[in-house]
Amino acid sequence: MKRYICFFFLWIFIGALLWPSTVWAAYGETPPATASQTSVVMDAATGQVLVEKGMDHMMYPASITKIMTVLLALENSDPDKIHTMSYEATHSIDPNSTHIALTEGEQISLRDLMYATMVASANDAANGVAECVAGSIDQFVAMMNEKAKEIGAVNTHFANANGLHNTDHYTTAYDMALITRYALGVPGFREYWKAEEYTIQPTNKQAKARQMGTQHSMFVESQFTYEGCTGGKLGYTDEARHTSATSAKRGDTELICITMGSQKYEKYEDTAALFDYCFDSFDKVTLSKLHLKGFVIPVMDGETQVQEVRIYPDNSIDLLLHKQYSADDLSLEYQVPEVYHLGEDVIPSLKVSLKAQSGSMYEDLGSFPLQFSLTDTVQQTLDEATGLPVKDNSVFWKNLLATLKWVGITLAVVAGCAVLVLLAAWLRCFLHHRKRKRRQRRREKLEAKQAAEQRARQVAILRARKRIEQERARGTRQPGPVQIYIQPGSQQPYSRIGRTATAARKGRR
Repeated sequence: MKRYICFFFLWIFIGALLWPSTVWAAYGETPPATASQTSVVMDAATGQVLVEKGMDHMMYPASITKIMTVLLALENSDPDKIHTMSYEATHSIDPNSTHIALTEGEQISLRDLMYATMVASANDAANGVAECVAGSIDQFVAMMNEKAKEIGAVNTHFANANGLHNTDHYTTAYDMALITRYALGVPGFREYWKAEEYTIQPTNKQAKARQMGTQHSMFVESQFTYEGCTGGKLGYTDEARHTSATSAKRGDTELICITMGSQKYEKYEDTAALFDYCFDSFDKVTLSKLHLKGFVIPVMDGETQVQEVRIYPDNSIDLLLHKQYSADDLSLEYQVPEVYHLGEDVIPSLKVSLKAQSGSMYEDLGSFPLQFSLTDTVQQTLDEATGLPVKDNSVFWKNLLATLKWVGITLAVVAGCAVLVLLAAWLRCFLHHRKRKRRQRRREKLEAKQAAEQRARQVAILRARKRIEQERARGTRQPGPVQIYIQPGSQQPYSRIGRTATAARKGRR
């Protein structure tokens, strides 16, 4: 028996030693090593970077350029629009590059061109999209660069609509993640993003239907299929090597992974490893707006305050944190000046970052805009000694009176409610007392009635006995038992014994 007990405690001891390491191994301590030259994983909802590797290095994007091509087409044109292919669109590409053999003068819908651009990665189709939307490829490229700056991809420059190599056509992994995140929010884009195959029906120049299928192996059945993958786009040139943009979702979290400068299969292995690490190692943390600061900043016109800016967090902020961290490990930097000058742009924001460097996640969690409102104020002048606005006591008293006003209104409402409650309680007591009195009066009347009836019965009995005795005394009544009947509710008694006294008198006569 002692031996079994010793074994039992030994197993408990070993489990206690192994338990912390088992818990720690439930998530990765550091991001996985990847073969791709640059990579980044971004939260699709907030734009937060979770992990990265050289995400700001300039790289050639190859055909993941077409993400920008399709999103611009969806924003600026009708998919049902019919386009006639030009000589430039069909002959300006390398014949050895990917295409669907579109010919000059061929009429085809913009929808077919966009599917061919995303599913088959056709370079001639991308040129057709550019011409259909902007009128010319050059004009469309200008739109691409303008849109990139609008999205925030400041380290990106496009030279064509298809991604074929050009030394002036470059981007970064981070910029491509920004562009992909924006594209996923464009209505209709996900239909092209997740399309596995597509068929273009015969056209005026092509008698046969064109069938095409995606080359991205992570959201189709293959050895690289990734559970939860929601779509993607691949790219390749000799100079760029393999590039990929992929999205995947678990629960309510969707992530975007960009890899650049990869080998043929490494892009899939790196993407899957990065997705696994981020999904397993990060949890959502919410910074409630109740725990964030608000500010009131004066707006100065020279040395006079003419307005004030009220800055406040309008919504809670959702972040993804590695499981070894909590909200206490975050540094909040409010990017708010002490004074705004009249006409100056008001752009308050909150920068969130880790307090210390980390080997498990990207330390900069992002910058989040804060809401603001402008209100006119009583003009104030600056104090010459301090340079700060001179306090206006009248404003203080006005604010105090306004506060007291609302306090008074609140107290009046509370008092009114209390009076109503008391009145309701009094009315209930009054009605209950009145009802009880009515019951008591009814009970008293009933008792009085019953007493009167009882007295009447007794009087009737006495009178009947008296008459009987008188009759016996006169000899007019025969001896024998006497029964007296009293009619209920009546005060007039009567007697009966064989024959009544009245009948006896009649007999005498």
